[in-house]
Amino acid sequence: MFSYRKSFSLLLVVFLLTTLIAVLPVFARGSDDTGFQGAVITLKDHFDREITLESAAMTLVSLSPGITETVFALGYGNRLLGRTDYCDYPPEAASVPSVGSLTEPDIETIVAMNPDIVIASTHFPKEAMDRLVAAGENVAVLMGQDSFQGAYDGVIRPVALILGDIDAGEVLIASMEATVDKALAVVAGFSRTPSVYYVVGFGEGGDWTAGGDTFISEMIDTAGGKNIAEDISGWSFSLEAIVDGDPDLILLPGWAEPIFKTAPVYSDLRAVKEGHTIAIDENAIVRQGPRLAEGFAGLVEAIGSVN
Repeated sequence: MFSYRKSFSLLLVVFLLTTLIAVLPVFARGSDDTGFQGAVITLKDHFDREITLESAAMTLVSLSPGITETVFALGYGNRLLGRTDYCDYPPEAASVPSVGSLTEPDIETIVAMNPDIVIASTHFPKEAMDRLVAAGENVAVLMGQDSFQGAYDGVIRPVALILGDIDAGEVLIASMEATVDKALAVVAGFSRTPSVYYVVGFGEGGDWTAGGDTFISEMIDTAGGKNIAEDISGWSFSLEAIVDGDPDLILLPGWAEPIFKTAPVYSDLRAVKEGHTIAIDENAIVRQGPRLAEGFAGLVEAIGSVN
């Protein structure tokens, strides 16, 4: 048989788990622009833990690609002391020192940086959180993977609050909403609802996709498609179910498309034979951050191609 599966944990990490989407970002916005530095900031993170800062965070470490993208999109990339190996967007992020991987951050390095706060997201180990908290670090775990709206309420707004610039958060969200509204206007003109299969992984390691309880499935639905995996929970699917579903359209990350189209069984799917496989920018869809609206627009364009 064969095994064509990019690390599933990496895909999910860079998933859940919103581009700077038409916001004219300022990557080095000065601290005087927020008008919020002196106020005490209190928020609850994803685990209902209360986080308190005496003032806006002037230095931070991001342990999530989506968080890193959000910080830059809000205009405060200059406040980042550290990021993970997977924080690769925008290009300016490469100049920020890495503190390790998403699941194994270097605790000693982070503590030595002495940030005002460490912001993490999906797949952040509890053991790492406990060690950072024990070392006296402020740690906020922010995520909103249950819905598209979660990118706004669970990621962007809390990060903007931590940075002391809630207005920048609202401007970014408004820009994203405008992108989504424009895409929805296109969906309104669709004449049918094509069936869609979203590839996360495939091959000997199993078939993985976005089940009906994921925000990616919600996006496919809203973008005018019908997810053939909408009846499952989570990510594990089966080759038999893909064949039975025989989708009108198959969406794949760029690394997977050429292999998927020539692999046994997958190559016999109707969408493959009819040329209805489309490579997508997976990071713009799986990372809940400022590019999510752009990713949604890409889904609409892909689904529109078979409408």
